[in-house]
Amino acid sequence: MIFYQDFLQYRIPGEDPVLKEGAFQLLKKGETPSGFVVSNFKGEEVYQWVPRGDGSWAIYPEPEETSRSQYEKSAKAFVKHLKKHGGKAVLSRVKKVEAPEVLERQEYFDALCEAYPNAFVYMFLSGLIGFWVGATPETLIASEKGKARTMALAGTRRSGDDLPWAEKEFEEHELVADFIQSNLEEMGMDSLQRFERKEQISGPVRHLLTDFQFDLPKGKEWEMARKLHPTPAVSGWPVEDSMELIAENEAHDRRFYAGIIGLIEEKTLLYVNLRCAEYAGDSMYLYVGGGFTKDSDIESEWNETENKAATLINVLKNG
Repeated sequence: MIFYQDFLQYRIPGEDPVLKEGAFQLLKKGETPSGFVVSNFKGEEVYQWVPRGDGSWAIYPEPEETSRSQYEKSAKAFVKHLKKHGGKAVLSRVKKVEAPEVLERQEYFDALCEAYPNAFVYMFLSGLIGFWVGATPETLIASEKGKARTMALAGTRRSGDDLPWAEKEFEEHELVADFIQSNLEEMGMDSLQRFERKEQISGPVRHLLTDFQFDLPKGKEWEMARKLHPTPAVSGWPVEDSMELIAENEAHDRRFYAGIIGLIEEKTLLYVNLRCAEYAGDSMYLYVGGGFTKDSDIESEWNETENKAATLINVLKNG
């Protein structure tokens, strides 16, 4: 068996890539992380990168690809529940594709950086938590010198689709934006500004985007991130109800998909871990999802996850 040294590599939009040696360590419950951090979707596991450390080796089972029939079964359960109770819920799936050779990982990372200049791109190999790569467009918290911003990123279309946004998509987006505004107000954020909704292009897909800006005292970044996460964009609404629906119907563990990832330093940059994949053997397992309401069309939602998976797949094909 071959063991590779742990490494961490990331690229903040507009900056040069960073490569670090070290290892992840699991934080105790209630500890505030610093430096590079990644959490699982439920927020129960938070890992911090340390410059030196022996780490530890764990063996994770190879993820299982979500079949079309399994996805449709879960989707029907989602729609049935939402017809009865209302709200929104996000269903995710796992898509298996052939992975680039391990020795070509640097080329793949560089290609992702070039293809998605506005995304937070990362790749890490950890004996503790596995081998992951991602290119996420969604900022959870960006903060520097007491000034902070976040975003509501909800609503997805193919980049080449010129059809106008539907009222349903606007409504879903506003639900996420209202959730974020409510939480910011509840925490008493000063100088809160909510900007006009706009459109953002992210490679093969485009999204509806609403930005927020506010004052955030230093040391409150992680507390704020935990307050906002998971947003309805990755769980649903009401959040507790949608989390139960996800737990009951998704056959896979989301692991780090839709968790928190990024940096807590003098300048804090935390993201929602979207458009990500896990390496296992000769394959990559892509984690993608989409929001359901009582009126959702299952085939359309499946196609939306295919479009989102293209963020990572297109670079594989063109590499």
